[in-house]
Amino acid sequence: MLRRLSAITSLAVLGALFFGTAGAQALIAPPTEWDVSLSGKQTVKWSFDAEIPEACEAYYGTTSQKAQGSGSVSMSFASKKPISARTYLAANKLNFSSFSTNGWSVPGRYSKQGKFSVINGRPCGWVEGDPEPLSKIAPSNDCGSAKQPVGVSLDWSDGNFVLGAGFGQLPWGACPGVAESDMRILRTTACKPKVDEGVIEGDLLAAMTAKLDASKFTARKKFSVDASGEFHCSFPSTWPNDALLKVDISASYRVTFKPQG
Repeated sequence: MLRRLSAITSLAVLGALFFGTAGAQALIAPPTEWDVSLSGKQTVKWSFDAEIPEACEAYYGTTSQKAQGSGSVSMSFASKKPISARTYLAANKLNFSSFSTNGWSVPGRYSKQGKFSVINGRPCGWVEGDPEPLSKIAPSNDCGSAKQPVGVSLDWSDGNFVLGAGFGQLPWGACPGVAESDMRILRTTACKPKVDEGVIEGDLLAAMTAKLDASKFTARKKFSVDASGEFHCSFPSTWPNDALLKVDISASYRVTFKPQG
């Protein structure tokens, strides 16, 4: 009987050691290092059309005025060298990190095109020989495209992945855009879905969440994640009939993870 109890006790101890060791291995499993490549693009298109009709029933009536504009801001970027990321177990939960002391950046390119004008009609009582009214045409000397690095960030948590990307602040100069003061825009908007103001101005990539299950990481095989989105915004103005600045945004990205080694 004593020998049987001793054998059972020994088996229990061995079992505890086995499962304890397995649990410890799960907790201290080595992290997986990933090489990450990515690309993305975004186009922001805007348009504005407003008018004050002529009302010349009397000599001192209202002169007509028409404001029109349209344009676009686009960004594109793609990594040439892999970005580092790591997945690891902590407290029996998969964690993700991608860190660089100076932040990650990839080659990028931006383009901005635009035109905007306010055309003043002839004043009431105008006759042949009177001077023509002056109109305002916004300068577009600095419209064009150029290369510029794009700062990027990678974030994953609880099955959701987000790629952040942006230029910081672009050197717009003289090129009409969504911030033209003569549009007299009220900075209230209904964007669907909601976006950051920097997205509307073309500096930032719209935030788009992609579903990414933890099993993709734990399989330790190469995989890609894609996301795309359409965003539509309208800004009322103080022009008659609540003339709107309309902004349409189209964005997408692809991120590929490849385990190192």
